[in-house]
Amino acid sequence: METGCEKVNIIAHSKGGLDSRAAIAHQGAAPYVATLTTINTPHRGCIFAEYLLGKVPEPTRQRIAAAYNATLKKLGDENPDFLAAVTDLTESACLRRNESTPDDPDVVYESVMSYCKRAAHGKFPLNMTYPIVKHFDGFNDGLVSVESARWGGHFTLLEPQGKRGISHGDMVDLNRENIRGFDVREFYVGLVAALRERGY
Repeated sequence: METGCEKVNIIAHSKGGLDSRAAIAHQGAAPYVATLTTINTPHRGCIFAEYLLGKVPEPTRQRIAAAYNATLKKLGDENPDFLAAVTDLTESACLRRNESTPDDPDVVYESVMSYCKRAAHGKFPLNMTYPIVKHFDGFNDGLVSVESARWGGHFTLLEPQGKRGISHGDMVDLNRENIRGFDVREFYVGLVAALRERGY
């Protein structure tokens, strides 16, 4: 490898965790990966996604998709397709993917998850989906439920201090917002330092 290191530690947020698992299992990345730490990754999908695709009327589905697609465009995605992403993240699709994407015995898998205490703690559009995901899947970060994110040999649940939660976007400092008891930069520095201390 260009850096001279034999293996890397992957830290992947959201769907990036699923992509990393696929790269390790199916694309030949395993020999080059020491650890995979997934951050707020929907490993087990979302029951809400099943409901949205199967029960919500088409006009409502399209309105929700349009709101998300507009936000994603503002964030830099030139051709977002919210409904395609939702289809890929249904509970049934993720269960099928998990069955065909086994963990590699030579890679250490770990996961981290945060959650919001109220819908208002997630900026649009996460504040819109938080109560729906909570109804179907339980505590969540506005998009992913706590139980869906649990993966690997070690799971860390970030407990918010005070009334404020830690949303899906907060985990990558999307809104540049200070959160009491959670410094996103220090979190990642600590994560890397802990891996190093353990010999990875």
